[in-house]
Amino acid sequence: MAAERPTIRYSTEGLSRAEVIVLLFQAFRALNWGVEHLHPMRVVAKTPATGFAKGEDVVIEFDEHGFTALSKPSEWSPFAKKKRHQVNLDKLIEAFALARVSTTPEVMAAELKELEESGVMQLDASTSHANEFHWKDIGSVFIPRRDFFATPLLLDISVLVYILMVATGVHFMSPTGEDLLTWGGNYRAVTMSGEWWRLLTCCFVHIGVIHLLFNMYALLMVGLQLEPLLGSKRVLMLYVITGVFASLASLWWHDNTVSAGASGAIFGLYGVFLALLTTDLLHKETRQQLLSSIGVFVVYNLIYGMKGGVDNAAHIGGLLSGVLMGFALYPALRKPEAAGLQWASMAAPAVLLALAGGWAVSTLPADDHVFETRMADFARMEEEGLAMFRLGDEGTVEQQLVLLDERSAPAWDSAVALLEGTLTLELSSDVAYRRDRLLDYARERALSTGLIRQSLTTPSAALDSAVQQSFTRIDSMFTEMQ
Repeated sequence: MAAERPTIRYSTEGLSRAEVIVLLFQAFRALNWGVEHLHPMRVVAKTPATGFAKGEDVVIEFDEHGFTALSKPSEWSPFAKKKRHQVNLDKLIEAFALARVSTTPEVMAAELKELEESGVMQLDASTSHANEFHWKDIGSVFIPRRDFFATPLLLDISVLVYILMVATGVHFMSPTGEDLLTWGGNYRAVTMSGEWWRLLTCCFVHIGVIHLLFNMYALLMVGLQLEPLLGSKRVLMLYVITGVFASLASLWWHDNTVSAGASGAIFGLYGVFLALLTTDLLHKETRQQLLSSIGVFVVYNLIYGMKGGVDNAAHIGGLLSGVLMGFALYPALRKPEAAGLQWASMAAPAVLLALAGGWAVSTLPADDHVFETRMADFARMEEEGLAMFRLGDEGTVEQQLVLLDERSAPAWDSAVALLEGTLTLELSSDVAYRRDRLLDYARERALSTGLIRQSLTTPSAALDSAVQQSFTRIDSMFTEMQ
């Protein structure tokens, strides 16, 4: 049987619920405890971490006559000490009693005003556990419900898309760029050819199971905090708005990269939350605790994103758009009765972001998608150009010459002409570089084909050597284009 955790009962006769919360926060400040959850029926404080242990959670439940406090580990640790729980409770009661006799009427009035303005005291019982997460509840976070709909829905869509990708043969750890494009990844040349829906669909496509798990965890953590505060409809709209802007930022920054993943939209939600945490919408104790933890998360991930293979442009685009949306939402959240303000607070910054994104895209080279379209023709010409090599050793000289004259040589000449026709296109630097390398390759193939024909009709050691040198240059080009 598991040992009972220490609890303590304290009577607060003569004090209102709001006054008890104010005095508890005075006690938390004196003890240097943080606040993880604030509700008129329940408060969760966190004790400072020690050298090895990460501190404990002190859970305080209110009723009509006082409160009951429970101390428990915030997470398992081999260095956690059970006796610290009773010490935590003793310290809490001592600090609360001291705050009760030392808090002046002026300080109490000021704290009560801030608590009232924060809106915390208007929360009902159904939200007392809304932004707390326990691993035993992991299955429930995938089930949309009336008071927590957006986050489970976004989780479900991303997981479902990943399952379908794997079920259709996509590698569960390392999808190819072609796989990502097939499932809705964002790629400048393809997206700008008219497939603008990729700006949103890429937010639900992930590059392997690790990428999915990290993003879903981050989405869950911010959703648990943000959705009870903003409501499900707002969270869904914010995910879409910031996700699309993050995709536009990625499109603008990257010439030749397939972008996929929810992280741009997730950074958008964290940006919204960071903006709101700098206002007086939440109680200052809660703001300080969350601002610190979320700020560290965002900064760490932006620094980590500087390494190769991470789309930091989408992260920064999502974060900045989220901050803008968060500040724009603040007046509407302070005045929920103003119906027009509710609509304008979402629409006005969304339009501003759309205009900024549209301007950024308009500055990009206009013809990348034209080049990508012609690459389909180039692939067919390359297939024809290599036809003679599929004849095998059993083919006669006459058969090889027929293939060279009727298929391979015309195909490589056409490929060179096709690529030379793109020299007048306005291409981004990466695409232009790829075009130049392909043109060198096609020209070398055309030269090689001519040398092979000569070696078949008039064999000589010099021609054989020239053919081998051409093959060596082709191999080098393959390596350079990888």
